[in-house]
Amino acid sequence: MKKAMVTGAAGFLGSFLSEELLNNGYEVVGIDNFFRGKKEYLPKHENFIFYELDLVNEQGRFIDIVKKHKPELMFHYAAINGTEYFYDIPYQVINDNVRMTQNILEACKNSSVKKIIYASSSETYGEPMHVPTSETHPILLNIHTDRDSYASSKAICDFYVKLFAKEYKLEYIILRIFNTYGPHMDTSKYGQVVPEFIHKMYHDKEFTIIGNGKHTRSFCFVSDHTRLVRKLAEKASDEIVNVGNDKETKIVDLAEIIHKIANKEFKPKYVPGREYDHKKRQPDISKIKKLTKDYPKIKLYNGLELTINSFNKKK
Repeated sequence: MKKAMVTGAAGFLGSFLSEELLNNGYEVVGIDNFFRGKKEYLPKHENFIFYELDLVNEQGRFIDIVKKHKPELMFHYAAINGTEYFYDIPYQVINDNVRMTQNILEACKNSSVKKIIYASSSETYGEPMHVPTSETHPILLNIHTDRDSYASSKAICDFYVKLFAKEYKLEYIILRIFNTYGPHMDTSKYGQVVPEFIHKMYHDKEFTIIGNGKHTRSFCFVSDHTRLVRKLAEKASDEIVNVGNDKETKIVDLAEIIHKIANKEFKPKYVPGREYDHKKRQPDISKIKKLTKDYPKIKLYNGLELTINSFNKKK
Protein backbone atom coordinates (compact mmCIF):
# COMPACT_ATOMS: atom_id res chain seq x y z
CA MET A 1 0.00 0.00 0.00
CA LYS A 2 1.30 3.47 -0.92
CA LYS A 3 2.01 5.70 2.07
CA ALA A 4 1.54 9.46 2.17
CA MET A 5 1.76 12.15 4.84
CA VAL A 6 -0.45 15.25 4.65
CA THR A 7 0.34 18.31 6.75
CA GLY A 8 -2.66 20.56 7.38
CA ALA A 9 -4.89 17.47 7.17
CA ALA A 10 -7.73 19.04 9.19
CA GLY A 11 -7.88 22.11 6.99
CA PHE A 12 -9.99 22.75 3.93
CA LEU A 13 -7.65 21.50 1.22
CA GLY A 14 -5.77 19.03 3.42
CA SER A 15 -8.90 17.20 4.55
CA PHE A 16 -10.20 16.73 1.00
CA LEU A 17 -6.76 15.75 -0.26
CA SER A 18 -6.54 13.09 2.47
CA GLU A 19 -9.92 11.71 1.38
CA GLU A 20 -8.80 11.65 -2.26
CA LEU A 21 -5.67 9.70 -1.39
CA LEU A 22 -7.53 7.26 0.86
CA ASN A 23 -10.12 6.63 -1.83
CA ASN A 24 -7.33 5.74 -4.25
CA GLY A 25 -5.55 3.12 -2.18
CA TYR A 26 -3.19 5.16 -0.01
CA GLU A 27 -2.44 4.89 3.67
CA VAL A 28 -2.43 8.46 4.98
CA VAL A 29 -0.86 10.02 8.06
CA GLY A 30 -2.39 13.41 8.83
CA ILE A 31 -0.77 16.24 10.79
CA ASP A 32 -2.50 19.39 12.08
CA ASN A 33 -2.44 21.76 15.08
CA PHE A 34 -6.04 22.99 14.59
CA PHE A 35 -5.02 26.63 14.09
CA ARG A 36 -7.74 26.73 11.44
CA GLY A 37 -8.55 23.07 10.83
CA LYS A 38 -11.36 21.23 12.60
CA LYS A 39 -11.48 17.72 14.02
CA GLU A 40 -14.80 17.01 12.33
CA TYR A 41 -13.19 17.46 8.90
CA LEU A 42 -10.68 14.65 9.46
CA PRO A 43 -11.34 11.51 7.40
CA LYS A 44 -12.92 8.54 9.14
CA HIS A 45 -11.09 5.69 7.45
CA GLU A 46 -9.25 2.60 8.61
CA ASN A 47 -6.14 3.65 6.69
CA PHE A 48 -5.99 7.15 8.17
CA ILE A 49 -3.81 7.94 11.18
CA PHE A 50 -3.76 11.41 12.75
CA TYR A 51 -1.42 13.35 15.02
CA GLU A 52 -2.18 16.73 16.58
CA LEU A 53 1.16 18.48 16.31
CA ASP A 54 2.65 21.97 15.99
CA LEU A 55 5.07 21.84 13.08
CA VAL A 56 6.82 25.05 14.20
CA ASN A 57 7.59 24.00 17.78
CA GLU A 58 7.60 20.18 17.76
CA GLN A 59 10.23 19.33 15.19
CA GLY A 60 11.69 16.40 17.12
CA ARG A 61 8.30 14.74 17.55
CA PHE A 62 7.54 15.22 13.87
CA ILE A 63 10.83 13.58 12.87
CA ASP A 64 9.93 10.59 15.07
CA ILE A 65 6.52 10.28 13.38
CA VAL A 66 8.09 10.31 9.91
CA LYS A 67 10.54 7.60 11.00
CA LYS A 68 7.73 5.51 12.49
CA HIS A 69 5.30 5.60 9.55
CA LYS A 70 7.77 5.81 6.65
CA PRO A 71 5.72 7.82 4.12
CA GLU A 72 6.91 7.86 0.51
CA LEU A 73 5.06 11.06 -0.41
CA MET A 74 5.07 14.22 1.71
CA PHE A 75 2.17 16.58 0.89
CA HIS A 76 2.95 19.85 2.70
CA TYR A 77 -0.28 21.86 2.89
CA ALA A 78 0.03 23.31 6.42
CA ALA A 79 0.30 27.12 6.53
CA ILE A 80 -1.24 30.23 8.00
CA ASN A 81 -3.61 31.22 5.21
CA GLY A 82 -6.57 33.61 4.96
CA THR A 83 -6.14 37.13 3.56
CA GLU A 84 -7.04 39.00 6.76
CA TYR A 85 -4.20 37.23 8.60
CA PHE A 86 -1.73 38.68 6.08
CA TYR A 87 -2.65 42.15 7.36
CA ASP A 88 -3.29 41.32 11.04
CA ILE A 89 -0.33 39.06 11.90
CA PRO A 90 2.12 39.42 9.00
CA TYR A 91 5.26 38.56 11.00
CA GLN A 92 3.72 35.34 12.32
CA VAL A 93 2.57 34.45 8.81
CA ILE A 94 6.03 34.64 7.27
CA ASN A 95 7.84 33.26 10.32
CA ASP A 96 5.62 30.25 10.94
CA ASN A 97 5.19 29.30 7.28
CA VAL A 98 8.93 29.31 6.66
CA ARG A 99 9.89 27.61 9.93
CA MET A 100 7.39 24.77 9.55
CA THR A 101 8.63 24.13 6.01
CA GLN A 102 12.23 24.05 7.21
CA ASN A 103 11.24 21.55 9.94
CA ILE A 104 9.38 19.34 7.47
CA LEU A 105 12.33 19.28 5.09
CA GLU A 106 14.67 18.42 7.96
CA ALA A 107 12.45 15.42 8.76
CA CYS A 108 12.73 14.27 5.13
CA LYS A 109 16.53 13.94 5.33
CA ASN A 110 17.67 10.33 5.08
CA SER A 111 14.06 9.17 5.44
CA SER A 112 11.57 7.08 3.49
CA VAL A 113 10.27 10.20 1.69
CA LYS A 114 10.86 10.04 -2.05
CA LYS A 115 8.86 13.06 -3.21
CA ILE A 116 7.78 16.36 -1.62
CA ILE A 117 4.59 17.99 -2.93
CA TYR A 118 4.49 21.57 -1.68
CA ALA A 119 1.36 23.74 -1.63
CA SER A 120 2.63 27.09 -2.85
CA SER A 121 0.37 29.89 -4.08
CA SER A 122 -0.54 32.01 -7.08
CA GLU A 123 0.08 34.95 -4.71
CA THR A 124 3.78 34.62 -5.60
CA TYR A 125 2.98 36.04 -9.06
CA GLY A 126 1.99 39.37 -7.50
CA GLU A 127 0.10 41.69 -9.85
CA PRO A 128 0.75 39.57 -12.94
CA MET A 129 2.35 41.04 -16.03
CA HIS A 130 0.69 38.37 -18.20
CA VAL A 131 -2.84 36.98 -17.92
CA PRO A 132 -3.41 34.04 -18.18
CA THR A 133 -0.30 33.50 -16.09
CA SER A 134 2.06 30.60 -16.77
CA GLU A 135 4.60 28.96 -14.48
CA THR A 136 7.41 30.85 -16.22
CA HIS A 137 6.11 34.15 -14.81
CA PRO A 138 8.59 35.69 -12.35
CA ILE A 139 7.94 35.92 -8.62
CA LEU A 140 6.80 39.47 -7.80
CA LEU A 141 6.87 40.64 -4.17
CA ASN A 142 6.07 44.08 -2.74
CA ILE A 143 7.98 45.08 0.40
CA HIS A 144 5.62 48.04 0.90
CA THR A 145 2.58 45.92 1.81
CA ASP A 146 2.15 43.55 4.76
CA ARG A 147 -0.14 41.51 2.54
CA ASP A 148 2.92 40.00 0.89
CA SER A 149 3.95 38.36 4.16
CA TYR A 150 2.13 35.30 2.80
CA ALA A 151 3.36 35.52 -0.79
CA SER A 152 6.95 35.99 0.38
CA SER A 153 6.69 33.00 2.75
CA LYS A 154 5.50 30.83 -0.12
CA ALA A 155 8.17 32.13 -2.49
CA ILE A 156 10.95 31.52 0.05
CA CYS A 157 9.67 27.99 0.63
CA ASP A 158 9.52 27.35 -3.13
CA PHE A 159 13.28 27.85 -3.13
CA TYR A 160 13.75 25.78 0.04
CA VAL A 161 11.82 22.84 -1.40
CA LYS A 162 13.51 22.91 -4.81
CA LEU A 163 17.05 23.35 -3.46
CA PHE A 164 16.55 20.83 -0.65
CA ALA A 165 15.30 18.23 -3.13
CA LYS A 166 18.28 18.91 -5.37
CA GLU A 167 20.72 18.70 -2.45
CA TYR A 168 19.31 15.44 -1.05
CA LYS A 169 18.35 13.86 -4.38
CA LEU A 170 14.60 13.81 -3.80
CA GLU A 171 11.79 14.56 -6.24
CA TYR A 172 9.55 17.60 -5.79
CA ILE A 173 6.42 19.27 -7.13
CA ILE A 174 5.64 22.90 -6.32
CA LEU A 175 1.93 23.63 -6.68
CA ARG A 176 1.04 27.21 -7.57
CA ILE A 177 -2.53 27.04 -6.24
CA PHE A 178 -5.20 29.44 -7.47
CA ASN A 179 -8.51 30.14 -5.68
CA THR A 180 -10.09 26.88 -4.59
CA TYR A 181 -13.52 26.57 -2.98
CA GLY A 182 -15.97 24.03 -1.57
CA PRO A 183 -17.31 22.67 1.74
CA HIS A 184 -15.24 22.91 4.94
CA MET A 185 -14.12 26.48 4.28
CA ASP A 186 -13.67 29.06 7.04
CA THR A 187 -16.66 31.45 7.08
CA SER A 188 -15.03 34.02 9.39
CA LYS A 189 -13.35 37.23 8.21
CA TYR A 190 -10.15 35.15 7.97
CA GLY A 191 -11.68 32.94 5.31
CA GLN A 192 -11.70 33.39 1.54
CA VAL A 193 -14.15 35.15 -0.71
CA VAL A 194 -16.64 32.33 -1.47
CA PRO A 195 -17.47 31.37 2.15
CA GLU A 196 -17.25 35.04 3.15
CA PHE A 197 -19.93 35.93 0.59
CA ILE A 198 -22.15 33.01 1.63
CA HIS A 199 -21.90 34.02 5.29
CA LYS A 200 -22.62 37.69 4.51
CA MET A 201 -25.61 36.80 2.36
CA TYR A 202 -27.28 34.84 5.17
CA HIS A 203 -26.17 36.78 8.25
CA ASP A 204 -25.29 40.44 7.51
CA LYS A 205 -27.76 43.31 7.24
CA GLU A 206 -25.86 44.68 4.27
CA PHE A 207 -24.04 42.66 1.65
CA THR A 208 -20.70 44.40 1.20
CA ILE A 209 -18.07 43.91 -1.47
CA ILE A 210 -14.54 45.08 -0.74
CA GLY A 211 -13.46 47.27 -3.66
CA ASN A 212 -15.40 47.95 -6.85
CA GLY A 213 -16.22 44.30 -7.64
CA LYS A 214 -14.32 44.39 -10.94
CA HIS A 215 -11.35 42.43 -9.66
CA THR A 216 -11.22 38.95 -11.17
CA ARG A 217 -10.34 35.53 -9.80
CA SER A 218 -10.47 31.99 -11.20
CA PHE A 219 -12.28 29.44 -9.03
CA CYS A 220 -11.55 25.72 -8.88
CA PHE A 221 -13.83 23.31 -7.01
CA VAL A 222 -11.99 21.32 -4.36
CA SER A 223 -12.60 17.85 -5.83
CA ASP A 224 -11.03 18.98 -9.12
CA HIS A 225 -8.04 20.29 -7.16
CA THR A 226 -7.45 17.11 -5.17
CA ARG A 227 -7.86 14.79 -8.17
CA LEU A 228 -5.37 16.82 -10.22
CA VAL A 229 -2.86 17.00 -7.36
CA ARG A 230 -3.01 13.23 -6.78
CA LYS A 231 -2.39 12.62 -10.49
CA LEU A 232 0.50 15.09 -10.47
CA ALA A 233 2.04 13.32 -7.48
CA GLU A 234 1.80 10.00 -9.34
CA LYS A 235 2.93 11.16 -12.78
CA ALA A 236 5.19 14.23 -12.46
CA SER A 237 8.48 15.11 -10.82
CA ASP A 238 10.63 18.22 -10.43
CA GLU A 239 7.96 20.56 -11.71
CA ILE A 240 6.33 23.88 -10.78
CA VAL A 241 2.68 23.58 -11.79
CA ASN A 242 -0.34 25.89 -11.72
CA VAL A 243 -3.36 24.19 -10.13
CA GLY A 244 -6.66 25.91 -10.76
CA ASN A 245 -9.47 26.63 -13.17
CA ASP A 246 -8.70 28.96 -16.06
CA LYS A 247 -12.21 30.47 -16.22
CA GLU A 248 -11.92 34.11 -15.05
CA THR A 249 -14.79 35.61 -13.00
CA LYS A 250 -15.42 39.13 -11.72
CA ILE A 251 -15.97 39.30 -7.97
CA VAL A 252 -19.30 41.09 -8.42
CA ASP A 253 -20.46 38.31 -10.78
CA LEU A 254 -19.43 35.70 -8.22
CA ALA A 255 -21.53 37.47 -5.59
CA GLU A 256 -24.53 37.69 -7.93
CA ILE A 257 -24.34 33.97 -8.79
CA ILE A 258 -24.28 33.08 -5.08
CA HIS A 259 -27.41 35.18 -4.49
CA LYS A 260 -29.15 33.66 -7.51
CA ILE A 261 -28.53 30.11 -6.28
CA ALA A 262 -29.90 31.02 -2.83
CA ASN A 263 -32.88 32.95 -4.30
CA LYS A 264 -31.78 36.10 -2.47
CA GLU A 265 -32.11 39.70 -3.66
CA PHE A 266 -28.74 41.08 -4.75
CA LYS A 267 -28.15 44.61 -3.46
CA PRO A 268 -24.42 45.01 -2.94
CA LYS A 269 -22.74 47.86 -1.10
CA TYR A 270 -19.19 48.63 -2.10
CA VAL A 271 -16.64 49.52 0.57
CA PRO A 272 -13.03 50.71 0.18
CA GLY A 273 -10.68 48.11 -1.22
CA ARG A 274 -7.70 46.55 0.53
CA GLU A 275 -4.27 48.03 0.00
CA TYR A 276 -2.41 46.49 -2.97
CA ASP A 277 -5.17 43.94 -3.65
CA HIS A 278 -4.38 42.21 -6.93
CA LYS A 279 -6.71 43.08 -9.79
CA LYS A 280 -6.55 39.87 -11.82
CA ARG A 281 -5.79 36.21 -11.20
CA GLN A 282 -6.12 33.61 -13.99
CA PRO A 283 -3.85 30.61 -14.51
CA ASP A 284 -2.49 29.17 -17.71
CA ILE A 285 -3.23 25.48 -17.09
CA SER A 286 -1.77 23.99 -20.24
CA LYS A 287 1.05 22.39 -18.24
CA ILE A 288 -1.19 20.49 -15.80
CA LYS A 289 -3.37 19.31 -18.69
CA LYS A 290 -0.29 17.91 -20.40
CA LEU A 291 1.09 16.25 -17.26
CA THR A 292 -2.16 14.69 -16.00
CA LYS A 293 -4.24 14.38 -19.18
CA ASP A 294 -6.99 15.95 -17.05
CA TYR A 295 -8.50 19.36 -16.32
CA PRO A 296 -11.03 21.04 -13.94
CA LYS A 297 -14.50 19.76 -14.81
CA ILE A 298 -16.97 21.27 -12.32
CA LYS A 299 -18.53 24.51 -13.54
CA LEU A 300 -18.66 27.45 -11.12
CA TYR A 301 -22.47 27.47 -10.80
CA ASN A 302 -22.60 23.75 -9.95
CA GLY A 303 -19.71 23.97 -7.52
CA LEU A 304 -21.28 26.93 -5.75
CA GLU A 305 -24.57 25.00 -5.46
CA LEU A 306 -22.73 22.15 -3.73
CA THR A 307 -20.89 24.59 -1.48
CA ILE A 308 -23.99 26.56 -0.45
CA ASN A 309 -25.91 23.34 0.24
CA SER A 310 -23.09 22.13 2.50
CA PHE A 311 -23.19 25.36 4.50
CA ASN A 312 -26.98 25.17 4.81
CA LYS A 313 -26.72 21.65 6.25
CA LYS A 314 -24.46 22.95 9.03
CA LYS A 315 -26.96 25.63 10.14
